[in-house]
Amino acid sequence: MAKSLRQVRRTLLVVGEGDSEVAFLKHLKTLYCSGHLGVSATINNAHGKGPFNVIDHTARQARTYGYDRRVALLNTDIAWTDKLKKDARKSRIEMVGSSPCLEGLLLSILGMNPPELSLECKRSIKQAIGVDLTDRLSYTEHFSKTVLEAARQRIAELDRLLQFFEGR
Repeated sequence: MAKSLRQVRRTLLVVGEGDSEVAFLKHLKTLYCSGHLGVSATINNAHGKGPFNVIDHTARQARTYGYDRRVALLNTDIAWTDKLKKDARKSRIEMVGSSPCLEGLLLSILGMNPPELSLECKRSIKQAIGVDLTDRLSYTEHFSKTVLEAARQRIAELDRLLQFFEGR
């Protein structure tokens, strides 16, 4: 009897800034990495505290578990300093921005213009879809693969994020 060959998938660590980011990232993982598609992705939560904490958390996780690729999903409402970028490069962490926050990115995906302030983005998305963004299943109805594929054509950050999940 012939031995079956086991295919090894590349590993990906994606760290979100908080609970909503993690829920969205888990939704993307379900769509783009299930059934041996894409990469073997691990989603992790940095529990807020700004971009330096997210990069530090990602670097610590990467040192401990050794992933092929490392990605941090960061809000852009706090400026990314040269030191932050240097720390990310040193730890081979790719930084993907959600402008100005995750809720702004979600509004953009839905074809709406996000407000400049994060607090206003949070109010707008709540009015637009009215779901709990910390629940992964809340994204199913409004952010299907069809919606995401259409939006990636016009949102570079989303396209880049999806490429990581696809293993490109």
